[in-house]
Amino acid sequence: MPIKIPENLPAYDVLTHEGVMVMSENQASRQDIRP
Repeated sequence: MPIKIPENLPAYDVLTHEGVMVMSENQASRQDIRP
């Protein structure tokens, strides 16, 4: 399950380099989520 955080936070790059699946706010808003 990805973590949703703003892309402008330094943690975004750190988590990405550590192999954690992160998702930007923009990517999350385009997800098709079933009810």
